[in-house]
Amino acid sequence: MPKVCADLSDIEYEILKNLKMVEGVDGEKLRNLLRHYIYTIPELKSSEYALKRIENKKEIEENLQNVWDAYEITDYPAENWSEDRINELTSNLIEINVLMKVSERQFIPANKFRTLFKMLLHDIVTENRDMNEYSAASIATIQLLMEFGAGSLSKETIRDGTIFINEGWMFDYATQVKKAREFKKTRRLFPRIAIPKNAS
Repeated sequence: MPKVCADLSDIEYEILKNLKMVEGVDGEKLRNLLRHYIYTIPELKSSEYALKRIENKKEIEENLQNVWDAYEITDYPAENWSEDRINELTSNLIEINVLMKVSERQFIPANKFRTLFKMLLHDIVTENRDMNEYSAASIATIQLLMEFGAGSLSKETIRDGTIFINEGWMFDYATQVKKAREFKKTRRLFPRIAIPKNAS
């Protein structure tokens, strides 16, 4: 049997130690190990995500451009996707705990993903007050896919995942943020008139 010598980081060593406990054979064992590893990644704090947005700014912007390029071709990119493409995408997103299956053909974003998305959306629109709400939602989704995927997702999967998740669920949150921002602007334009206390 060939021997392999390599220096491992602490995380890599922990993963290797867990290999015997993971169910499955060959490729399935490695997939299950990846799922286990991704599932145990701790949630980051708001400030840590903000720092990662700065560190990964170029990569996030490239992924965002890929998303907008898809919208240049059609207003509803997912409508043109084959069933195989959607099945493969949903399978990948379920594997990394972004989506959860609720019935044979129905999926919803996992609680952890949805909670973190709302936090990131709020942070991004607060940091960039002039940014379009739907761009902010796309950045939040891209950043979470990069985080949940732990470097295992291709640019195409991040692009398709962002479109699929946002069109299906997350753009609703962006719409609510848009309405709230418009309401705040209206209040500044028309401040509340104080009603005299002696008015009948």
